[in-house]
Amino acid sequence: MEMFDVQKVREDFPLLKTGVIFFDSAASSLTPKTVIDRMLEYYLEYRANIERGLYQLSQRASEEYEAARKEVARFIGARSPDEIVFVKNTTEGINLAAHSLNWGKEDKVVTTLLEHHSNLLPWLRCSERYGVKVEMVKPSREGFLDPADFERVIDNKTRLIAVAHVSNVLGTITPVREIAEIAHEHDALILVDGAQSVPHMKVNVRELGCDLLAFSGHKMC
Repeated sequence: MEMFDVQKVREDFPLLKTGVIFFDSAASSLTPKTVIDRMLEYYLEYRANIERGLYQLSQRASEEYEAARKEVARFIGARSPDEIVFVKNTTEGINLAAHSLNWGKEDKVVTTLLEHHSNLLPWLRCSERYGVKVEMVKPSREGFLDPADFERVIDNKTRLIAVAHVSNVLGTITPVREIAEIAHEHDALILVDGAQSVPHMKVNVRELGCDLLAFSGHKMC
């Protein structure tokens, strides 16, 4: 088994040279030197708006932007870069999804008591605005979600299931694949909050079977 060189990893993060011990990456991670260098390269060499100019700087900025989209698609196992939408953070991504669906008054969203507010408040807002019913699945006493509980609450009115892949409080991992299969058997979509999973574990959207995945770059770099 290859040894993990902790010191070498620490050297990638300039802020750690101050002697700080950082335990808040679940909220926002430190930025590695390679990312800082790439950001600086943009500001020094091709600072321009993307997709809006025919001049050299704008064209290069656009090319780099689309290259990043391709890299994100590869990183999460998406079929195409066309599936990638850049947003400010997970919260914006979930809200964008929530208010992009054509809701009916009898539609239902199934979510859980383990959710971060970013994956709860948008659905409550849909309830207020569109009359959508929001039903909650409770975790076990140990903090785990059972796919059978989703099977019991889903019905032909359910349009979407929204779950966190990994709890931001407990760290428990949700069996997304099994829940996705239940959703699709009932012609429902499944949205996954990947804010805590994508930075820390291998995530492949095709293997998960999710229709929508939201996550944040600021929790990764």
